[in-house]
Amino acid sequence: MLTSKRGRTPIIAGLLALALLACGGKAWAKDRATGGHGTAAVIAAIDAYNRGDIGFAYRALRAEAERGDSDAQVNLGYLFARGQGVRADQLEAFRLYALSAKQGNGEGMNALGFKYEHGTGIRPDAAKAVHWYCLAIARGNPRAMNNLALMLDAGKAVPKDRAEARSLWQQAAALDHVNAMYNLGVSYLADRDLPADPAEGQRWIFAAARRGHGGAAQLMRRFGYTGPLPQIVDFAAQMELQPRDAAPGHAAICGDLIS
Repeated sequence: MLTSKRGRTPIIAGLLALALLACGGKAWAKDRATGGHGTAAVIAAIDAYNRGDIGFAYRALRAEAERGDSDAQVNLGYLFARGQGVRADQLEAFRLYALSAKQGNGEGMNALGFKYEHGTGIRPDAAKAVHWYCLAIARGNPRAMNNLALMLDAGKAVPKDRAEARSLWQQAAALDHVNAMYNLGVSYLADRDLPADPAEGQRWIFAAARRGHGGAAQLMRRFGYTGPLPQIVDFAAQMELQPRDAAPGHAAICGDLIS
């Protein structure tokens, strides 16, 4: 858990105040869909979903999924998993994830890994979860990097390895994954099994906070920052495309699955 160190609070508050003033206290605006390979129709659907237009997103994703688009398949699967725009159907979500993964889509592979990890609608299987996360990581999927890091950090059905978790968060943060930025920052700030680096932790916490990460914003408040903060965004609930031309990730636990 996070613990405050003597002298850390004013340093962090000061750095965060200066940084937020430099950017006007606004979140970085970025189209989360345009970093992937998606067609114009899929990008429009994902943007609509992230704006809250579930009906348009469902109709557009269904049409593209029926044409065999792997990005549409996995994201349509998320709608079935969440019961948004359609009655919840975990088996249909699983089927759509599998269709996407079969085409080599890293986000589809990540979705399968998450399904096996948490067992929603299927029997949980940690080995299969790690398997699919690793295949997704091999395709440079930052969500899979973050998800596998969480398992390693907690020792959830795998040997605890916080060094490897930090490495995966570093890789995902470099790919602009906001939740990984926050997790990486916490790993540097907290008293844990690894050496602390408050300056590096502050940097990543700020990077996540100025994008709208709620946990990062709470840490800023705890450290004494009282200035403006951007609107909170639930990044885990947003839709994103598999990153375009991402380099393969790496994790020791994945062994030969990642070359």
